[in-house]
Amino acid sequence: MSQLDELKKYTTVVADTGDIESIKKFAPQDATTNPSLVLKAAQLPQYQPLIAMRLARHAAREAAQKRN
Repeated sequence: MSQLDELKKYTTVVADTGDIESIKKFAPQDATTNPSLVLKAAQLPQYQPLIAMRLARHAAREAAQKRN
């Protein structure tokens, strides 16, 4: 059993990272909302399609609101 698994028995494991892959790998019970880490994660190449999709949805919503 790993040290992390041992710790999970006695404490709450929290991810202080913006790396989604690490969060998936270590399965913490909570994660940080530290803006600098969120910004760092948002700048990673693998998340650019997700960012682009959300920006497009936001722009479409803004345009729809202006029409109404």
